[in-house]
Amino acid sequence: MDSGEAPAFHANGGAVSIPLELQRPTTIGEGIVQIRLPMAGNPMRYVNGYVVEDEGGPTLIDCGWKGADVLAALEDGLARCGYALRDVRRLLVTHFHMDHYGLAGTLRAAGVPELGMHPRDWQIVQIRAAEGEDDAIVDSWLARNGLPVEPEDDDPDYERYDVAEPTRLLEDGERIGRLRAMWTPGHSPGHLCFVDTVSGRTFTGDHVLDPVTPHVGLWHDRGRDPMGEYVASLRAVGALETSGVLPAHGEAFPDLARRVEELLAHEAARERDVLRALDAGPSSATTVASALRWRRRGDRFDQLPNGYRQFAVAETLAHLEHLRARGLVTRDERTAPITWALAAPSATAAQ
Repeated sequence: MDSGEAPAFHANGGAVSIPLELQRPTTIGEGIVQIRLPMAGNPMRYVNGYVVEDEGGPTLIDCGWKGADVLAALEDGLARCGYALRDVRRLLVTHFHMDHYGLAGTLRAAGVPELGMHPRDWQIVQIRAAEGEDDAIVDSWLARNGLPVEPEDDDPDYERYDVAEPTRLLEDGERIGRLRAMWTPGHSPGHLCFVDTVSGRTFTGDHVLDPVTPHVGLWHDRGRDPMGEYVASLRAVGALETSGVLPAHGEAFPDLARRVEELLAHEAARERDVLRALDAGPSSATTVASALRWRRRGDRFDQLPNGYRQFAVAETLAHLEHLRARGLVTRDERTAPITWALAAPSATAAQ
């Protein structure tokens, strides 16, 4: 379950599809409208699609996952702005996760001429389309790190997308009309924020949310340090001069630098927690995750639903790998499960 989004779990163990009473589109100003697209059955409730007025027609940033209710909400929101789907000039996706990219194939088939995303995320989409069974790969990796996963624990909504090839691969700093792309890896390898040169606002996707802490996980063993990428790109975004933040989930907020500092402080505190957990000796990532508290209310690991445990272990792995990249932690793959240990007795004190 490598979606990167909070999974939807219910008392009966299954996903549900229920209508959500969402607020009507919000006019942000300076040619920007926020459309809330439903995520039925998911605690996030909705993802934001942003309509941005530009020369040659509107740009849509993010489109929701594939679903009739999402398409209906998008068409209704566009109609309230005076547009139909065919009027949208381009779709820009902040990253490949289903609730941001999922409806892209539907929109392209409906006549939206341009689709833009970062090449690293498009590469992931292609790999998944070619290899298939991504859940099996993820489940195997989690099992190697001490968390057995049953097939029924995987998110049934994860495949809510069609593969849609981008017409334009966007690199860091590239201009698309009034927007400037900013590559911000971490939450996904090819995550993009978009800086609006007209209003001064920044569309942060899932890179900066408030009050939710974005998920950064190590879901595959592919030589990445996603937490290191996230911290570096957080600092880059935090240095922007911006007039406000337009996130993919939740509502607009004014102070980007303040929120970035909070997220960096959270990451540093989590690192200290991970290092303290390793004071007891070499441990699996699942054992380390079991020593931590989760969600804003501070749940124990054993209080989490099975799907949330996958996210917890993947996030713990991201912290462990970032500590290993900095020489503070070692990884031993000769053991089953893989074990992690402090590189030296003074490692915790060095923090």
